Amino acid sequence: MESTAEAKIIAANDFPCPGCGSQMEFDPDTQTLQCIHCGGHGEIPTRVAEAPEYLYNPQTDSYTAPNWESAGHHVVRCQGCGAETVVPAAVMTAQCPFCGCNYVVDADAVDMGILPETMMPFRLSKKTAIEKFRQWVKKRFWAPSKFKKSSLKPEAMTGIYLPFWTYDADVVTHYTGQGGRDRRETRTRRVNGKTETYTVTVTDWYPISGNDQLAFDDAAVCATKQVNLSLLQKLGAFSMKTLAWYNPAFLAGFQAKRYDVGVGEGFASVRSDMEDSMESHIRSSLGYDHYRYMQYQHQFYNVKFKHILLPVWMSSYKYKEKIYQFMINGETGKVAGKSPVSPLKVLGAVLLCAAVVAAVFLLASYL
Repeated sequence: MESTAEAKIIAANDFPCPGCGSQMEFDPDTQTLQCIHCGGHGEIPTRVAEAPEYLYNPQTDSYTAPNWESAGHHVVRCQGCGAETVVPAAVMTAQCPFCGCNYVVDADAVDMGILPETMMPFRLSKKTAIEKFRQWVKKRFWAPSKFKKSSLKPEAMTGIYLPFWTYDADVVTHYTGQGGRDRRETRTRRVNGKTETYTVTVTDWYPISGNDQLAFDDAAVCATKQVNLSLLQKLGAFSMKTLAWYNPAFLAGFQAKRYDVGVGEGFASVRSDMEDSMESHIRSSLGYDHYRYMQYQHQFYNVKFKHILLPVWMSSYKYKEKIYQFMINGETGKVAGKSPVSPLKVLGAVLLCAAVVAAVFLLASYL
């Protein structure tokens, strides 16, 4: 764990250009700081690191982890959807990447929370993200023309680091129940005065009990409720084993979402998945055809967690009072989203199909 003095140095977010004095922004293409006025560059001292892990006690919901040093950052809250975002201190307003609302105000009372000590810096520039988004939009045949035009505006694309928890745990499970094995049995019966033989499947049940254990590594859960999780899952995996040590220079020109899912709530989410995986593992390893009356007692040991930031380009579009979110993986460029459907295009397709059916019917009647 870093000392307080070291944390304050890392948290500084003043990145003046050595050439003209203007503020510099992080450039994903070169992985350096770049001045948007004169084009000057500044190196970012980075090192690839394994994210530090901290113990978590599920019984007491207690943990020890450093807080996000608030020097040089503040939290803004969207009045539209309530999303809280960590931005550089110089930023007073911003467009909300979750709902598109422009009215964002300072939220001084918000606790900054647990420090994300490692992160995946953006690998995809805004220019490249917009181009990939345009390619995706062009493939939306049923989307309204208004959507296709307005959704391509560059200013609508926001780069944001999303918070994630990952958990490691050793699970020991005691189980009891019954396992069934199928076998084929030949029987006879009388049908219309004749004797017939037939086979049936019979299940023999046996009492089973025992203990098993599994180790889980990096079970991840997104630590914000403002994100459409179904879209996020479609972005594919991030390289969470090759993360960079947290440096505010990577946030220059970007935003970082403050987590609103706590450590305990995040673990409760992955805990059920771990238990399901454990139970499936037990049934698979025992090898019975069927199971019944199964009871499991799960014990969790050596539960550890880490807080990381992962890059996502986001855009939102409001169409007929409904907000549509779109995401791009800031590392791989994979796009996920759901576009609105044009009623006119649907109606046109229905009328066209009806015309084709009518033409085929008339042609058939003349033959």
